[in-house]
Amino acid sequence: MRVLEVTRDDIPKDFIILIPIGSIEQHGPHLPLGTDSIIAEHVAGEVERRFSSKVLLYPTIAVGFSMEHVGFKGVTWVRFESLVHYLLDLIESTSAWDAGGVVFVNGHGGNVDALNIVVKSWNYNHDRPRALHYYIYNPRVTNFMKRFFPSFGHADAVETSIIASISRDLVRWDRIVDVEVSGNINVVRTIDVSSTGVIGTLRRDLIKPEFGAELLRFIIDDLINQLRIYYPTLELTPG
Repeated sequence: MRVLEVTRDDIPKDFIILIPIGSIEQHGPHLPLGTDSIIAEHVAGEVERRFSSKVLLYPTIAVGFSMEHVGFKGVTWVRFESLVHYLLDLIESTSAWDAGGVVFVNGHGGNVDALNIVVKSWNYNHDRPRALHYYIYNPRVTNFMKRFFPSFGHADAVETSIIASISRDLVRWDRIVDVEVSGNINVVRTIDVSSTGVIGTLRRDLIKPEFGAELLRFIIDDLINQLRIYYPTLELTPG
């Protein structure tokens, strides 16, 4: 079910709310500003498609915490504390109508700290709905990723392959330039270490839409497994 398309009487009891969250920020000269949001929305949408009777899909929260990319055109952000308060309010608003869980499907590393605080703050003080932060690039996923890519960064071969697997038309293929850049953008801004906005390895020979599709399949299955672990009473079965 998609929340924008149902009525109040269509919403069942004991269901999971899925909320994709990403960013609007630069992803080099070759990937769209909404890369993280597009990927998160794709993953959440696939889960909703398989479990539509138990999952209520919300619209994507596209603007997150992206101040690490300030200095490049197109970067849009909210303050860390603003994001935390907004997400806590969002969970609280659902707490009166029998939601079993609120799951943030997060495609942007800059949101991780805020979401971890939100989930702990809510769950430590409330029984329902149980909040969960699913980060698309969690250790299980990055370990699987090593089969195809030497490293994982930002706007690199990994993200380019994933976006290409969703839609090849979203990649500006003629703007790809092979680069390899290291830098910790949890400490410094991207622009301070990378003039292209790319962090990690971007090489044409590494960009494979079929690898991106394999990663997406793994991520979707991993998310479903986590939902079954965290919400065992909801009997998450296809349909």
